[in-house]
Amino acid sequence: MDAVIADRYRIVRKIGEGGMSMIYEAQHVKLMRQFAIKSLLPALAHNEEAVQRFQREAELIGGLRHPNVVDISDWVELPDGTPAMVLEFLHGNSLQVRLQRGVMPWEAIARIGDQTMSALALAHRNGITHRDLKPENIFISIDDSGDERVKLLDFGVSKLRGVGRLSGVHKMLGTPSYMSPEQATGQNDLVGPSTDVWAMGTILYEMATQRTAFRAEGIEETLNLIVHSEPYPIGMLRSDAPRAFVDLFERAISRDPEKRIQTIEELRAGLRLALEPRNVYRLNTPVAGIPVLAPLPKPPTKPPPMGTAGVAAAIATPTNATVVSSPSSARWWIIGGLVAAATAANLVIALVT
Repeated sequence: MDAVIADRYRIVRKIGEGGMSMIYEAQHVKLMRQFAIKSLLPALAHNEEAVQRFQREAELIGGLRHPNVVDISDWVELPDGTPAMVLEFLHGNSLQVRLQRGVMPWEAIARIGDQTMSALALAHRNGITHRDLKPENIFISIDDSGDERVKLLDFGVSKLRGVGRLSGVHKMLGTPSYMSPEQATGQNDLVGPSTDVWAMGTILYEMATQRTAFRAEGIEETLNLIVHSEPYPIGMLRSDAPRAFVDLFERAISRDPEKRIQTIEELRAGLRLALEPRNVYRLNTPVAGIPVLAPLPKPPTKPPPMGTAGVAAAIATPTNATVVSSPSSARWWIIGGLVAAATAANLVIALVT
């Protein structure tokens, strides 16, 4: 597609295509700067509801000024009249691509999770539920200095509090593997901030294990897993998972509304605590290989008899018996035992802290 849109954006190439839209790389003819242009699919260009949803997405992004939300700078039309939004051009890859490299370090999980939830927190404060959180919509951009920054994408199916629901374009709003039980069972009136909490919990699981929490051969089977099954235990897939992280994940995907974490701020705070360096490297199991300290020897109630009989009795004492030849010797045994106990206690504290 070789065209200039709105007399200022020259289309360079097509980047991708989704269920409702296409993305192009474009260059401003005067500024020589790259932009991304997102337009509706031609088949939906004259669908009134699709256009309304697309316009709403642009308005939502425009109202969320946040470093972790993709920035929108213009609204234009393609030569055929199809509406399009002009977005910042991002260099990098989606979280979905990053996950193909393998399980992620805890430090990366903490950083990506924290930045994503920072953007979500702002959206929720503005009455917006994303409800299509998934690794494809979390972009890890790289700026000119080489620094990474999360950019939250695609608010196309977002739910805006107080605004009438659009229906008819998609019977199912969201991506099956990351849907909450209320989405999976069609209870759209229950969709709210805790819906994004559920999805974020499944994404944290996937970053930690490189495994989708809920996935089956078909959509129906996947939704059934969400409603009735539990994900494979994190600890069985990653032995170094902090106990606090596992507990946080389980609370994030609780089907019981009373037990599920209700706000993204609470989940964010919990992630910071669970993956704080002091907790990430804390041993989750008892330390192995440290000997159990024997009780201190006790002096006998009566000293052994002295003289020839006493010497004979001492020689005949079994090797595992307690032998105390004098009060002074007993005192040194006790002092030595206390020193050994204190040293071992300090070792245990150092290993489990």
